[in-house]
Amino acid sequence: MSGLRVLVCCPNGAGVSLMMESVLRRVAAELGLELARLDHGSIRQGAKTAGAYDLVLCPAELVPHLRDWEGQADIIGLNNPLSRREMRERLTAYCKKNP
Repeated sequence: MSGLRVLVCCPNGAGVSLMMESVLRRVAAELGLELARLDHGSIRQGAKTAGAYDLVLCPAELVPHLRDWEGQADIIGLNNPLSRREMRERLTAYCKKNP
């Protein structure tokens, strides 16, 4: 898969999402995954732009709040948003399902 458009979000769009973006950059490089677009932001910002992304990554506890985004982008909730291992596993599974 190439040219993946990803939004990383958290409640406020400043702390966790920014750190998740950094982890995602490392994991994408490890997997050889091209990121056509990578942004981080708050849930509020994401609600307005979810359709511009292929994938939304967020802490798992936020997934129930993102149900309205289904059909606009795929959503992956991470139990440990800063875990490279979990992010790598979830992205690998996503890429296998979406070649």
